Amino acid sequence: GKKGIESYNRAFDVFSSLHDKKFRGLKTSDFQSVIDKHMEKSHSTVSKYKQLLTQMSEWAIREEIVSTNFATYVRLPDNIRKEKEIFSDEDIKKIEEDNSETAKIILMLIYTGMRIGELFNLPLSDYHENYVIGGEKTEAGRNRIIPIRKEGRKHFEYFAKCSDGGLLLSGYVGAKDLTNFRRRNYYPLLSKLGIRKISPHTTRHTYASWARHSGMAPEILQKILGH
Repeated sequence: GKKGIESYNRAFDVFSSLHDKKFRGLKTSDFQSVIDKHMEKSHSTVSKYKQLLTQMSEWAIREEIVSTNFATYVRLPDNIRKEKEIFSDEDIKKIEEDNSETAKIILMLIYTGMRIGELFNLPLSDYHENYVIGGEKTEAGRNRIIPIRKEGRKHFEYFAKCSDGGLLLSGYVGAKDLTNFRRRNYYPLLSKLGIRKISPHTTRHTYASWARHSGMAPEILQKILGH
């Protein structure tokens, strides 16, 4: 795809100091000397650089230009995973107390772990009081049973009563376009409540964190989240 091509082109530019050298003469130390200058970048970024070297080396082996894939031995910066941010109990209390329709939608996401697009596109017919049937993106994500935590059921019931019979959220008076919802409703509400600017996807992280701490089996959580 277009982004993949752009990614490879950026990686190729990083190795400009090697462009005038014959590939058969390049060794791990040549590749590593370039990579070392970019060790402060993220692991995923530098992995793209190594991926280019690996692909080129595999091609060169097929063409009998080289016999060894020296890119295999290139070292990358440590991959340090950051703990995913979640809504705190205090944040959720503030959202509950606000009780606006935008607040209700945020809580519906938190109490189901649904993707924001899944909730906005959910037909009323797929709402069943204690659970919904929905999903998107992958085969694992579609048509899955998503239980609603008891704290969130009143919010689903509220929108079910307001619905015109099409989508569950058809009666929502705010922005129904996801980009506009984030910009006009979601982030302004967080600002109003004194909550740091965190993405709507944080609602899924919050649900997953609760599930893990409650001892839910990982395979069950995967099914609920559609992974």
